[in-house]
This record gives sequence, C-alpha cells and structure tokens, in this order.
Amino acid sequence: MILIWLGGGPATIDMWDMKPSASSMIRGEFQPISTTLPGLQICEHMPQLAKLMHKCTLIRSLKHAIPAHGPGSQYLITGNLPSAAVEYPSLGSVTAKMLDSLGGVPSYVTFGDPPSREAGYLGSAWNPFELDASLPQLPEGISLGADADLTAFQKRVRLRDLFDRQFDSRNADRVASGIDAFQQQAVDVLRQDTVRKALDIETVPDEVKQRYGTSTVGTNAIRARRLIEAGARFVTVGVDGWDTHVNNFTQLRTNLLPQLDKALAGLIFDLDRRGMLNETVVCCCGEFGRTPQVNASAGRDHWSSAMSLLLAGGGFREGYVHGATNPTGTEVSDSPLGPADLAATILSRLGIDPATHTQTSSGRTMPIVRNGRIVEDLLMPAHAT
Repeated sequence: MILIWLGGGPATIDMWDMKPSASSMIRGEFQPISTTLPGLQICEHMPQLAKLMHKCTLIRSLKHAIPAHGPGSQYLITGNLPSAAVEYPSLGSVTAKMLDSLGGVPSYVTFGDPPSREAGYLGSAWNPFELDASLPQLPEGISLGADADLTAFQKRVRLRDLFDRQFDSRNADRVASGIDAFQQQAVDVLRQDTVRKALDIETVPDEVKQRYGTSTVGTNAIRARRLIEAGARFVTVGVDGWDTHVNNFTQLRTNLLPQLDKALAGLIFDLDRRGMLNETVVCCCGEFGRTPQVNASAGRDHWSSAMSLLLAGGGFREGYVHGATNPTGTEVSDSPLGPADLAATILSRLGIDPATHTQTSSGRTMPIVRNGRIVEDLLMPAHAT
C-alpha cells in the first residue's frame, strides 16, 4: 500500500466533492471539470487526475466526530478510536507485522513526519523506517559505500550477535527485542543495497519524473513506487501544509493541488503501466475535511462530519463513487462509513483479516480493528466476500 497523507486536513469540498450550485460562501472559487468517469466532476486544478478517475474509487461519505489534528490522525491512520488506555498501531505497522517482507527492504517506510505512524502496542520492532521527506539527495547510511570492507563488516555483525545472545539470555525485554529487529533491518539494508537503488531516482527517465512532477511529493511518490517494487509492503508519503485556515484558495491553486495532481496521477498511471496497480492499494486522505462555509480569512476550518478520500488499485472498485453529502456539504446523506470501516476494508485487500487478534505488551488480546466492517460495495466483484 502507498498512503499519500495530506497532513492538516484537505479541503475535499474544493477537490473531490464540489458544490457548484451552493452559495458563493460554500462553493468557493473553483470550477468543476468533467472526468473520464461519466457524470463525475472534480476540481479544475486537478486535470491530470481527471483523466484517471475511471481507475479510481472516490469515497464521498467518510465521517467521524474528532475535528482535532492529533486524535483525528490517529483515528484515520490506525482505524481505531483513540483511547488513553491503549496506543493502537498504525496500519503500516500492522502490515509489517502480518505480512512477510523481502530481505534488504524494510516492510514499512515513511517519508516525512506523518502522525500516529508508529507500532503502538505491537512494539518498536514494527515501527517504520523513517526518511526525511524534503531530502533531495540520497540519505547517508543506507549503503556500505564503495570502499567498505564487507568481510570486516560481517565480523562486526557476528561480534554484535554474540553480545546480543548473552544479553538476551539474561533479559527478556520487548525494548531490547525491538532494537534487535531494527539492527537486523539495518544490516539487511547495508548488505543488499536495494533501498539505496530504490531511493536513487537519477536513473529514472526524465519523462517519468515530469509525469510525477518535480515537487517533493512527486519525487517521494516515485521513491514509494520503487520501494514497493523492491519489496516494501507499506509506504507512507507525508505531505504537510493542508491546514488552510487562511487563504485556502490561493494555497490550493498555486501550490497544493497542482503538485498533488501530478504526483497522484503519475503514481496511479505508473503503477498501472507497470502491471502493479491491481496488487497495490493507493490511498490519498487526511485526518478530516474542512468546513463548507468559507471563513472571514478566505479559509476553511476543521470539519470531520463529512469528507472525501481517493483510493485506487488493490482490488478496489474502479470508476466508482461511494456515498454522497447533502447539497451544502455539511453532512453525509448516503452510505456513511467511518475510519474503522475504511481500515477494515483496506486490510482485507492486503490479505489481512481485520478481526485478527494480536497481543499488547501487557498480554491483553484485542482485534486489529475494533468495530470496523468490510464495505463490500468498495470492492471489485471478483474480490467481494
């Protein structure tokens, strides 16, 4: 899965659920355009994505009751209602734990600083391999280097393993086991050089780079696709700047929407062209939407009662719009679903039963997703259960 996380909460009423017949203080400044899915219109500032909507699933009826960044993000990224008693794992951490990975590539990778990305009660062994989203060049420390002595490196690994075995025989500690897992992951990354090659986009044809765009989100979307191709299971690309309380339309028009349009369309097109889309879920969302009513600063504020998100690939139903909001976009009017339902459905497409029970550090057993249902209407008929 590749999750494009729009941190801050995107104004989906100006993107994928426009209200052109509403008053000016609701419909905003943008015009809708037609797409390759008959009858569906999206924002004029997403023309590349408009050409691919026949490949996508658009959900217009997601809702929850937490219009606050931290807990709202936690709800979306874990699929579980936030609790002071339990730190739930991200879907990326669940995927890393439940699915086998290929040696040399971390199962779960994040670009940037998306919230609630860690493993919670599963333990630190399933935390993500984190990369700086804004780094234009390859990060240091992901390869041994041309002058490295592989034999000496192997000896150091064996010596470390000897010390670890002696320590582990005296200490049954979850933190220590998490460190061991990260060390083994680091050794695999250094030995095989697969991650470095996936992150190095210098060899990517200019035509492909231009399709994704030269923005940070475009570059990281290319890297995410290459990591999935190399064997990663879950990659999150964090994109900040979507908390548009002020000058919402200027920010969307000049920066946020054009960059996202190219990156997301480029990703979906590229995955499809490479025969990877059927096996890869693409999801683009944030923690909530934004108010239908435009505020006095030409912005929109937090709104979790009605929001949209986009899915593609992985057995999700192509060319399908799920649910609807009322004429003013204030509430869901058809086929509502919540973050738990979304998480359960996504996990099912990854081959993970969302009702699977896991164990917390205290020994408590609980399902991966509480209170979530698989929404069969979102799935291709061949995949419906």
